[in-house]
Amino acid sequence: MGVFEVLLLGCGAALPAFNRFPSAQILNINEELFLIDCGEGTQFQLSKFNVRRSRIHHVFISHLHGDHVFGLPGLITSYNLMDRKDPLHIYGPSGIDDLITHILSFSSSGLNFELIFHPISDYKGATVMENINVKVQSLPLDHKIPTSGYLFTEKVNRKKLNLKRIQELGIPKEYWKKIEDGEDILFKNAERISNEELTLDSNPHRTYAYCSDTRFNTELIPYLTNVDLLYHETTYLDALKLKASENGHSTALQAATIASRSKAKMLLTGHYSSRYEFLDAFENECKSVFENVVIGREGMSVKVG
Repeated sequence: MGVFEVLLLGCGAALPAFNRFPSAQILNINEELFLIDCGEGTQFQLSKFNVRRSRIHHVFISHLHGDHVFGLPGLITSYNLMDRKDPLHIYGPSGIDDLITHILSFSSSGLNFELIFHPISDYKGATVMENINVKVQSLPLDHKIPTSGYLFTEKVNRKKLNLKRIQELGIPKEYWKKIEDGEDILFKNAERISNEELTLDSNPHRTYAYCSDTRFNTELIPYLTNVDLLYHETTYLDALKLKASENGHSTALQAATIASRSKAKMLLTGHYSSRYEFLDAFENECKSVFENVVIGREGMSVKVG
């Protein structure tokens, strides 16, 4: 199986505190890098953790609050200074294009590369991006302003060969690529051998769900069923659940409840309020309803599946 892992660049909420950076993550799917949210300081974190920013071609912004997007104009400007030529695709709620182009209009005489915006208006499972490695769908989050989560589903494009059966039948290697591509084989006097006989069950498609700022929202559960890794914001502990709801956020207990009800394999936490210096209580609260939890911290890599 190829690489599928998340690198956490920022785990803090809106106010900087305790050396925590605002929201940003790098998702590596088979060596293709995706930047998810881009709060202030993202460039520093990319450098600190040796991320080759030239390999980022797709940026996913959950919403237009500053702690999730204000690092993006600076990153784009740095790309220009580095003489980038490859297009950069930017996904986010409607208005993302106006916001970025307006900021850049005051500070740039023009870009060396193309910005391609993909505004999102359908937050309920719409496919927002798809290529040979991954399919990305929107997720309905309940925040103060339009906000989209993202579900990344790995695509398995080649089948696994049943080498034992292939060797028993004496099928030459020049047929193997066709078998991997899902084709039946015409072999020995035009006898058709089905692809199912020549391949093994593929590994299941690995999935990663990114749920940034959101209130406790059971509408998410059908979209998250059996997800391999669920990132769900945990801004507050449950003693402040009323404050969390008022501010459009969730508590650790609520995030763990979503993970439990959706039968997620693992929960990853983050977006901690600046009122909390230590995070042990977040782990304890999550584990009271969902055992397999990882308390997110900057620089941590978490494998998916």
